[in-house]
Amino acid sequence: MQGNGDINKIKNNMFNNIIRARDNYLTIKNSVLSPYNNVDISYNYYIDSLKTLSMQLEENRRELFSLTKKIELSHDDICSIDELNNNSILLYNIINGFGKAYSSYLFNLNVSYSFDKYSADTKALFMLEKNIPYLNYK
Repeated sequence: MQGNGDINKIKNNMFNNIIRARDNYLTIKNSVLSPYNNVDISYNYYIDSLKTLSMQLEENRRELFSLTKKIELSHDDICSIDELNNNSILLYNIINGFGKAYSSYLFNLNVSYSFDKYSADTKALFMLEKNIPYLNYK
């Protein structure tokens, strides 16, 4: 099955989904870390938003592969899909890393999650965020 127009539409949709997820993540992160945080909003709201965001990102990634199964792909298409997949996984890991670190230490004050562990997880998260997908793309 040949579908050059279809594959371009699929790739564009996945790219736009990653950009939207990235923007939503950064908005949530900024809200959580803001000193002007609205005290009426529960931190569970933020955690739930992060979970929903990561689930949507994973569903979109799976859909990318499902939709491309029956399309004849060029080498360039395969490379583009690989890049989208890698960026989707990276963003997924960033979202879940942020949720884990802040849920365990700031929101729930989990005593088994030491400050040293929180510090190490936060440092690892910042290293991942240096590679956040398409950060220069608006």
